[in-house]
Amino acid sequence: MKKGKRIICIMVAAIMLMLPAAGCASRLSSNFDEREVQEKAEEIAELSCTGKLCEAYGMLSEMMKAQITEDQIRAGIEGTIEPLGDFEKISGTNISGQKDKDTGTEYALAIVMAQFSDGRAQFTISFDTEMNCIGFYIK
Repeated sequence: MKKGKRIICIMVAAIMLMLPAAGCASRLSSNFDEREVQEKAEEIAELSCTGKLCEAYGMLSEMMKAQITEDQIRAGIEGTIEPLGDFEKISGTNISGQKDKDTGTEYALAIVMAQFSDGRAQFTISFDTEMNCIGFYIK
């Protein structure tokens, strides 16, 4: 299970390298619909929490799918949430924006909190302006 967490961390590190000089989180750009970002991020998190990992994996961008397999995602998610007990609900979501200082490319960032019977997990999910999921991290 620790190998799965390591793989997820490697995936996130690779994605962060592709977003050089990304600024600190700030207000969401007008190029995004906050409700759409929230709904899509919560859907990905809930699918992940309820064992529908194939569906969650299908929502990742092609760029992410080229870097990590469904089995690697499954190992990372299961290793993180199994000790937390039964999934109860999405308990909160915060939406913000990021802008690459070098390219001006804008991104949406969603922090989704999932409540379980014995703890909680935090998902960090990023989208580009076409609403492709370009970043996924769970802790």
